[in-house]
Amino acid sequence: MDDVSSLRSTATAFAEQYALAVVPAVPLHDLGPEVQLDGEDIDLPGFLALAQRMGAPALYLAVDPFDPDDDLVDDPPRHLLARRGQLQGIEVAFVAGGVVHFWEHTASWYAEWEALLTANHRGLGGEDDDRSGWLSEREREELAEPAVRALLAMRQFRAEKTGGGGRFRFAQQHLPADLDERVTHTAARLACERADEMARQRYADIDEHYEQLAADLLADPAYQQASSAAARKQAAERFLTTWADGWAPPMVAREELHARAQRLAKAGARPPAVY
Repeated sequence: MDDVSSLRSTATAFAEQYALAVVPAVPLHDLGPEVQLDGEDIDLPGFLALAQRMGAPALYLAVDPFDPDDDLVDDPPRHLLARRGQLQGIEVAFVAGGVVHFWEHTASWYAEWEALLTANHRGLGGEDDDRSGWLSEREREELAEPAVRALLAMRQFRAEKTGGGGRFRFAQQHLPADLDERVTHTAARLACERADEMARQRYADIDEHYEQLAADLLADPAYQQASSAAARKQAAERFLTTWADGWAPPMVAREELHARAQRLAKAGARPPAVY
């Protein structure tokens, strides 16, 4: 969905209907138990209904207006500049049972702007700028390498899902503030590319492990305590993330594991664990 403003309207209307306080910000991540969702997991009406069923007293809501810096992109497309002031992203959250539930969405058109930023090789200050603005691609990659390795070592970065722009935004927000702007974009791009490939490799042979993983998932306390299909899928996702050394699973892997665990539970037969 490109019309993020309609998502904001949906959230505020829901809060008004159920007399929920609206907080114009979202909680910080990685400070305690949390659940990260997006449109692939559940749509916004479903997320809001979940908040209502779980008795959330308040709704946290933050939006991100598009304010492009024309100097950062060579010949920026008019159709993107025409979106100045539009909402490029939204994040909604609620707290229930001591767990923060996040939901976010980024407009599909904003990915084009992020790609232009990544591909741009211009200096920031024109002819009078220092040489860092004119670094070659190879030089930028060499300067970015330490930051790329640091990002890949971060559990939070590995746990970000592929697609939707979440991993790229996380990279940009957690790179050193004194890193040159062009090197920053290169580092974020390289880190995301490597993360995608490393996650793909980590899950490449998951078909061989589904049966044992399903049995282990059924014994997982978080999965056992989940009372809805959505919560069980989130528990399965966290379970797989731990199994894969912190790499968030592709949706198909999470769905397959959840389905096999459900079939195994219904059959009432759990294969013995292999140690």
